[in-house]
Amino acid sequence: MHPARQDAVAPPVALPPGPALAVLVERHWVLSWHLPERTSFPSSLVPNLSHNLTREVGSGRPGVPYDAVVVTGVPTRRFDVDVVGRGFVLGTKFHPGALAAVTDVPAAALTDRTVLATDLLPPMVVAAYAGVRDDGDPAAFRHTAEAALAPLLDRVDPAWAEARDLVARIAEDDGLTTVAALGAVSGPTERTLQRLFRRFVGVSPKQAITRYRLQDAVHALDRRTEETLADLAARLGFFDQAHLAREFTRFVGIAPSAYRAGHPVRD
Repeated sequence: MHPARQDAVAPPVALPPGPALAVLVERHWVLSWHLPERTSFPSSLVPNLSHNLTREVGSGRPGVPYDAVVVTGVPTRRFDVDVVGRGFVLGTKFHPGALAAVTDVPAAALTDRTVLATDLLPPMVVAAYAGVRDDGDPAAFRHTAEAALAPLLDRVDPAWAEARDLVARIAEDDGLTTVAALGAVSGPTERTLQRLFRRFVGVSPKQAITRYRLQDAVHALDRRTEETLADLAARLGFFDQAHLAREFTRFVGIAPSAYRAGHPVRD
């Protein structure tokens, strides 16, 4: 959040997947940082609905060993980490539902959790990520990651395609603001939607819609939109400005007016 500030501390490097893996992978990414002693940077973001497979060295995340390969499920709240010292993260961000589609674990079982990758993925995948020496060659990391992930293409649950398309529709259409509207334009019953999202996405259809509309609000404020908060709320399907403020504050941590003014989301 407030991306310019975070980029100054740990600028991200994003790499697109190769053609074969593009069906599963949204992007590979690398973060590295080197802060002076006894300093830290409070990093926060509004996460989307993707699972991430990461090799983390010195990330400082609670419950994550100093050097580990982990899978992070979909959070239902703001994602916070205090960046300290020196470290790096090598990550693969999957399309929503893709990781669940190649494992037997429902996405809902990973919601708000970070687990060791050995609990979910074949040993060869984990070993490949663990074997990357450092963050100095992002292209080499991508090559290693994609060679390890390629066998997963044979394990894709075909039912995932419907969930993938539903999430893509929510993400792309900021006028889609209710579960009823999603069902009307896509066809499945509400019961089917709930089942698909529990299996592949990890949150309910209503939560998914609210998440993307909140992300739209954050992005609009980051772009310094000239819309009033009342107009922004109306465009994104909130009942009124107060409704947007409640949801925004609950998830982001501060009111949209404070975020617009550049206040930090946490100390």
